[in-house]
Amino acid sequence: MPPVPAGLEDFYRQQVDWSTCADDASFQCATVKVPLDYADPSGRTIDLALKKLPSTSGEPIGTLLTNPGGPGVSGLEYVSQEGVFSDALRAGYDVLGFDPRGVGDSTPLTCLSPQEIDETAKASLEAATSGAPPDGRDVAAAEMGEETAESTERSAAELATRCEQYSPEPELIDHMDTASVARDMDVLRALSGDARLHYLGTSYGTYLGARYAELFPENVGRMVLDSAQDPSQEQADNIVQQAEAIEKSLHTYVKHCQAGRDCPLTGDADSGVAQIGELIQKAAAAPLPTTQGAPVDGETLTKALIDLMYDNSAWDLLTAALTRAIKDDDGTGFAILANPSLVDEEADPQELAQKDARNAANENAISAVDCLDYPVRGDKAGWDEQAERIKQVAPVLGGGLSYPDAFCKGWGHHTDHQPGEVRAAGAAPILVVGITGDPATPYQWAQALAAQLDSARLLTVEGSGHGAYMRKGECVDNTIDAYLLRGELPAQDLTCKEEIEQY
Repeated sequence: MPPVPAGLEDFYRQQVDWSTCADDASFQCATVKVPLDYADPSGRTIDLALKKLPSTSGEPIGTLLTNPGGPGVSGLEYVSQEGVFSDALRAGYDVLGFDPRGVGDSTPLTCLSPQEIDETAKASLEAATSGAPPDGRDVAAAEMGEETAESTERSAAELATRCEQYSPEPELIDHMDTASVARDMDVLRALSGDARLHYLGTSYGTYLGARYAELFPENVGRMVLDSAQDPSQEQADNIVQQAEAIEKSLHTYVKHCQAGRDCPLTGDADSGVAQIGELIQKAAAAPLPTTQGAPVDGETLTKALIDLMYDNSAWDLLTAALTRAIKDDDGTGFAILANPSLVDEEADPQELAQKDARNAANENAISAVDCLDYPVRGDKAGWDEQAERIKQVAPVLGGGLSYPDAFCKGWGHHTDHQPGEVRAAGAAPILVVGITGDPATPYQWAQALAAQLDSARLLTVEGSGHGAYMRKGECVDNTIDAYLLRGELPAQDLTCKEEIEQY
């Protein structure tokens, strides 16, 4: 086993008390302690929530740690989903999910008061059962796209103050950076009994994996970074390129729609995209009525469209929802796409409302991480230029992505980390995966990360969507499984063509 970092012996050698998870007897759950501040390991501690899917063979290679991205996405929920790991991988590993510090069931960043959480749950329940829109959503929709650098900075400062006020550990807001999460991962590696970290990370999880490899190259085992992020870029560049990629995916979808039957979008692809933009503006001015769930406003419609850009296997469902909205002025299809629980007869509306409220209180975990990982650059004039650039490259879906540096300046919680290339000299080989039409992590980011790392191999997936493993066909799945299970990498960089079935 690798040596334990000085001062962290109690954390690396703590007893982990696994027990059957309350929500699913096929999983085991536990909570472990890590330092709030790794610079002061004798100080306060926080909790990390873990959820393990034991190997079906009973003879695992070791533990496969996973992170689904975000930052701020629950790793517990990720490992609980069906179909995200192959049968061979489930037999070969104990699969471990964790909620990163500040997220979900770990010590959370909480930005709503207890009263506001109760009110949010009540509003969510009323919307689900009566079809009435939650208070304030029409105002939010009316203000879509009207942010300024000043208003963004001001709202971020107010939000950060609330997060400090209502979080169970107020100083957590200063210790949610990716380097701290990577150090948490090394604690989890040791507690799993593995000398090397076997890891599958997606989206932001690739940035986390790359930073881990930079900090602990000698501890890297079999690592797959799926839909990779480029750690050398500034935050503003990330946002502009992501906005452009999302809009390109929208054009790709429109071409898919128009090439099929019963597409409601007329003319060429540019005309079809413009019609979607008009529908968003219409819903912002007057939410689309529904027969299930709350009326669909412009904000909900935009979010549903962005979510569907991530999953091109569901594009025919999107076409059906668009047809209903454009031809019948009916937002029900989008209400269901935004909230699938509306058609889940087994779902408990009250439990879902409570979950919605908890998620709302914790949704700014992504802000805490990003503002610690990226330094504030530029000034108001530069920020306005960036916002105009986003409008140019993503006029339909890019409205909510402006002013990242203004936000972080107002947020006010920073580290001295500077973006830079990650080489991870001495690490075991790392498999980097990129999708040519990825709307969230543009393909050039995977190319850049693979070029930076000393020991990388690049798997290119020709297709659309975000997240390749168990979503883009046997060529991808078999390549990833071969490395994770047997340590077998392609002899050289490999290209797979996506193989998907439409819902």
